[in-house]
Amino acid sequence: MVKLTAEQQQKLQTSITLARDFQDWELNHFQQHQAIIWQHLNDAVLICDDRMHVLTVNPAFERITGFTRADVIGQNVELWRSGLMNKRFYRHLAQTLEQQALWQGEIWNRRKDGTPFPAFLTVCKQVVSAVTTGYVAIFRDLSAQKEAESHVHNHTHYDLLTELPNRQLFAQSLGRLCSYEDPFALLVLDLNDMKTVNTSMDHQTGDDILCAVAHRLSGRIRSSDLLARTGGDEFALLVPGIVNRRQAEIFAKQIMGSFDWPFQLENQQLYMAAAMGIALWPMDSKEPDVLLSNAEQALFEAKKQRLPLKLYSSELRRNLRSRNKLQQDLANAIKYHQLSLVYQPIWDIDSHRVVKLEALVRWQHPERGAISPVEFIPLAEESGLIQGLGQWILLHACADLVKLHRKGFTQIQMSVNRSTPEFQTIDLDAREWLTTIADMGLDPKSIIFEITESLLMSNQESNRQRMHALRAAGCGIAIDDFGTGYSALSYLRSFPIDVVKIDRTFVRSIPEEKQECLLLDGIINLVNNLGMTLIIEGVETDDQLDYLRQRQCSYIQGFLFSKPLPFDELLSYLQRVMPSRQ
Repeated sequence: MVKLTAEQQQKLQTSITLARDFQDWELNHFQQHQAIIWQHLNDAVLICDDRMHVLTVNPAFERITGFTRADVIGQNVELWRSGLMNKRFYRHLAQTLEQQALWQGEIWNRRKDGTPFPAFLTVCKQVVSAVTTGYVAIFRDLSAQKEAESHVHNHTHYDLLTELPNRQLFAQSLGRLCSYEDPFALLVLDLNDMKTVNTSMDHQTGDDILCAVAHRLSGRIRSSDLLARTGGDEFALLVPGIVNRRQAEIFAKQIMGSFDWPFQLENQQLYMAAAMGIALWPMDSKEPDVLLSNAEQALFEAKKQRLPLKLYSSELRRNLRSRNKLQQDLANAIKYHQLSLVYQPIWDIDSHRVVKLEALVRWQHPERGAISPVEFIPLAEESGLIQGLGQWILLHACADLVKLHRKGFTQIQMSVNRSTPEFQTIDLDAREWLTTIADMGLDPKSIIFEITESLLMSNQESNRQRMHALRAAGCGIAIDDFGTGYSALSYLRSFPIDVVKIDRTFVRSIPEEKQECLLLDGIINLVNNLGMTLIIEGVETDDQLDYLRQRQCSYIQGFLFSKPLPFDELLSYLQRVMPSRQ
């Protein structure tokens, strides 16, 4: 044993004293920090005994819950249970604590005033010598976080205008329903003529109608059904419990009854109509995207056939496949120049000469033979092929007109039909069409663009601008098949129209049907008074021609003079009937 000197002993004693003093200071300093943390911690902390009776809580607990220390000391933690969590939840919590000594998760507690609030809770079991001595619980108030999440959810899952679920939430709900075993119906609904409402009135009126429709539809569905706004004027419904087409049809008719009476807006009443397509799970498809596509196809057929509703069927599926095949064939026909043009002469019966030609497109399908424009023109409009088709027609009609002018028929004008979708997609100054005419070396005065009454009915300022641009360049504007929408008479004054072509339906019964004669006479007088050129279509008999002659109708088009002719036959025809013009 080493004996320390007096000096060494003194130094050792001094060191021990200093160490003890430092330990006391460190412990005191640590306790001070603990107290600061305990006082200012944002999370609530409570310490309980082994029976879950509260021993102490921190100030954050009091701030979050509204309970004071005096309220909870000695009380069981059940005091602030919200009642929103079931017994199974608390059994699972207790079992986890027993096995792992730690539990974490979200829970609903209640404040002193009774209001529930969400919290993230951590509970730790304190164990000494294998004996549970107590519990420490820490929780954080999630109210602000949940409110923010709810705001984001509402913004991303609900339509701001109607407050209905939007397309995203609808798609999620559809996918969830398709994962279950219970049958349901999917209904898609589209309002008719909303575009007209927005253009003829204003967008606020359109918004008011959408809200009114949403409110009325909501009143006709059950709490288990889901109604969503999936697009501009499109709505969709998920209807659980529909097991067959008969049930779906009955339910759909109840929904469509929403449109049987007018919608009351601020200053007016307005009737609206809609179309609906229906598909059933699982018989029409078990895949969400396919089921929705099938319902939309049924809607398309309903609108096409002007029906209020249509159920999807295997027949529609076959039609869709056939339609898609025909659409692809049409795209190829445009691309590979498999189309052709024919031309029907328009006569000036006063001068006994052909003054105009109407260019008409024809399609000889390699498998199906001749396909009517009545079938493939709407298909081109619906599929977006109409722009390419229209440009092909204009280019080839101009090329053939150049050939005719070179043959001496320099006074003949060419009429080229333009569909409403095609007209509405060109630039406001119609630069593309005018460039095509100029590139062919033609005077724009030799080209007449034929449009339909539906373009007038839309009454859009942009359409008027395009017409003025074409007329300013020298082109003529004609209204084709005039009279099929009689209300268009009122729009003639407001559009730059040069030519009005009377639809053949007004001619076929004259002069026998007096009522038809009176109606035709009224239109003839109106057009003449407006100073526009009048062309009568569909003239097939001498009696019809005599009747029109008596009413000073000079420009005639119809089978009485000629059917539509391919270019070579047209040239021979013109050389025969107007030899002096060469």
